[in-house]
Amino acid sequence: HKESKASVYLAGVMIQELIWQRSASELKLFGPAKICKAVKDAFSIGGAYEFEVKSMPHVCGTPDKPFLTTIVDKVEDLPENKDTPQICGKDASGCRLAFDLGKSDIKTVAVKDNEVLYSKETEWDVTAEDPEYHYNAIMDAMKLAKEALPKVDAIGGSATGTISADNEATWCDIFPNVKPDVYKEKVVDIFKRIAKDLAGDVPLKVINDGEVTALAAVQKIKHGNVMGISMGSSEGA
Repeated sequence: HKESKASVYLAGVMIQELIWQRSASELKLFGPAKICKAVKDAFSIGGAYEFEVKSMPHVCGTPDKPFLTTIVDKVEDLPENKDTPQICGKDASGCRLAFDLGKSDIKTVAVKDNEVLYSKETEWDVTAEDPEYHYNAIMDAMKLAKEALPKVDAIGGSATGTISADNEATWCDIFPNVKPDVYKEKVVDIFKRIAKDLAGDVPLKVINDGEVTALAAVQKIKHGNVMGISMGSSEGA
């Protein structure tokens, strides 16, 4: 069909949007053979979406498992829809610490009963290879914020990239030069270690910075179904 190229383009863009929104370890296709073949080629090494193909294994925390695109024979061979929404509270009562990790600085905030008592931006070098540098930089900034509070009831945070439901830094590009094996050993659990070393076993929740943007908008306008876009140093560059 003369419009088949448009269908391939639209399918590619929609898939690209969805896998960055929800991540994907592989892609399965079903539909007209020529369109599926074209989309499969696009989501392969050398294709239009090679960046996604190379990035998704890291996003999913499985860097050694290649992202594969396959075509199935029938719609029943496609996996069932699976969604795991994350519940984030919007209550800021008590004494709470928060951090936001960007490529240019570490933002830290101390809040007591919905009132901001401390807020600071601290520059850091995300290109550093040593994970201990990153741990110490974040911890030092958080300790200063902690001094503004009589105690710490909970800690919240945001960072770029993929944060697991268990607050793990599955794949965060604010640690770009940490070697893969060291990243797995020293960075994946960095948020949990910082929280425990700083305040013991208090509640901790770390999510993606774009999700924090959407959550802040919900809090402000008192409505749901909000899309958040976080434009930091990468956008400026």
